Amino acid sequence: MNCMSRVDPNKQRRDAEARRRLAMKITPGLPVDSDVVETRVPVPTMAKLVDGLLDVLLTEKSAFFDEVCAKWNETFPNVAACPGRWQSGRLFLYVRSSGQLFALRPKLSSIKKTLSTFPTAPKRFTVGLEIHSQQTKVRNIK
Repeated sequence: MNCMSRVDPNKQRRDAEARRRLAMKITPGLPVDSDVVETRVPVPTMAKLVDGLLDVLLTEKSAFFDEVCAKWNETFPNVAACPGRWQSGRLFLYVRSSGQLFALRPKLSSIKKTLSTFPTAPKRFTVGLEIHSQQTKVRNIK
């Protein structure tokens, strides 16, 4: 038997018809999506990002804070904290660990009383503690 005799005579016609049906389903040009559900979160504006960055990086300039930094080692030589920042009437002291924080917490009222005797001390301020893994050096202000 010849191999040509086993070929289906209608195969070419069926293949042409299948190609024609497939071509009818395809539309030319780029596909256009319908309304896609938004999966991204809203991006904050540049102004909000800059404001947040400035709040984190800048500390308020205060004569009281400068005096605290200059006299800290003389006034509190055995305290395991250092002045970190002054923000909105609150002095933040930096400690290295939570153990130091809990040990220093009862002494905060006496620290505040000592600091309120400084000539540049405001009438009302509070003292808080923050944990910082790397202790910052006290600024030398001359």
